[in-house]
Amino acid sequence: MQYLTEGTAAYVPARVATGRTRVRRRTVSREVHRNRTNALRMNRSYVVFLAIISAATVIMCVQYLKLKETITAQNHVVEQLESQLITLRSENDALLENVNNSVDLNYVKDVAIHELGMKYATEEQIVWYNTDDSFYMKQYRDVGAG
Repeated sequence: MQYLTEGTAAYVPARVATGRTRVRRRTVSREVHRNRTNALRMNRSYVVFLAIISAATVIMCVQYLKLKETITAQNHVVEQLESQLITLRSENDALLENVNNSVDLNYVKDVAIHELGMKYATEEQIVWYNTDDSFYMKQYRDVGAG
């Protein structure tokens, strides 16, 4: 086979360039042609199926967007509530600090001892209990009666 290279970088067979080639037409049977035509055509049930699937897809997309919008709105509400919580905690801490600073423990001790008659406990009034390494103790009877 001889190739021509005139004017292009692509190799073209000599017989195509001279126009001497024959184009053979394949004969396709009627049945094959009919099958190809039927395959390319969409029947009514396939169109209905595609329409239902398309509608379901659109509905699911709309529901997804609504759900995403709801979640975004709830996240915004959560952020606002967290901001309020931080504000309330800081106000609460400030008020607790004011209460703690306003109480004079020496005055409370003085009133308790002099006006109410309270006294410090003596050694014989103190009762010691052993616990089994737990942080709490259950009281089953009156401790003061003894």
